[in-house]
Amino acid sequence: MTRLLRTFVLRTALAGGVAPLATLAGAQGTTPAEHIQYVRIVARDYAFDAPGTLAAGIVTFHLVNQGSDLHQLSIIELGLGHTVKEFYEAMRAKGMPPAWSVTVGMTPTIPTNSEAFLSLRLTPGRYVLACMIPAKDGRSHVEKGMYLWVTAVSRSNPPAPAAAKKP
Repeated sequence: MTRLLRTFVLRTALAGGVAPLATLAGAQGTTPAEHIQYVRIVARDYAFDAPGTLAAGIVTFHLVNQGSDLHQLSIIELGLGHTVKEFYEAMRAKGMPPAWSVTVGMTPTIPTNSEAFLSLRLTPGRYVLACMIPAKDGRSHVEKGMYLWVTAVSRSNPPAPAAAKKP
């Protein structure tokens, strides 16, 4: 009976019987005109090398850990009317992102000379790239300066290549 089931599934797949499922899965992905942006981010002790401006849409972040400590990447959307300085002060005071910010994605924690990937859709807005793990001395990596403010702009405004400075 198992062999008959496998044969049926294989013949159905070869005959195009699973095409509707493939079409449904593709509908949740990208449109033919949409471009997936690739962004390489280098983590060092305790800073990120990353562009300051990104195009809104699907972005694949490639985190490379060139530091001697463990690192990870969190992408946090700032609430309207809030600044990266307010984000930093909230992190320093409470050890966690403020309620007016939204974490939209994060990579796993990776050791030295490792890498991680994260793909997500960014809407136009302001984001903080931050390493949210604590250092061996108990202070967070954010407190040590491991955060960076980036802006996602609509496709009609092309991204600038220069890295953003911390305000």
